[in-house]
Amino acid sequence: MQAGAQGFIRKTAPLRSLLDCLRTVAGRNACMDDLMFQDAEKPNGRSNLTTREQQVAELVEQVLKNKEIARALGICPGTVKIHLKHIFEKTGVRGRYGLALSGLKERGYLPAARGN
Repeated sequence: MQAGAQGFIRKTAPLRSLLDCLRTVAGRNACMDDLMFQDAEKPNGRSNLTTREQQVAELVEQVLKNKEIARALGICPGTVKIHLKHIFEKTGVRGRYGLALSGLKERGYLPAARGN
């Protein structure tokens, strides 16, 4: 979103969803694939993350790579991967993009996902 993206959709999304998203973006609105937010509405969400996991999640939202996150936090890239694994398990969010989008949503930068 910081780089100017107007929409996110899974590469495995059905053609109809892709076309709907393209129409939405062409109409100057944002399009977010609902599955990117899967389980992001769970009550436990990010509240049960450790301080370090919250730091890692915030750096993922800033679009940093694992090596950059490791350097910023003074840890090994392998440790970042472990933290990400735990974050995904605890939040139910899938992948880095889903994590970044859920963070933007929590902060009110994106509308709530439809259907949740």
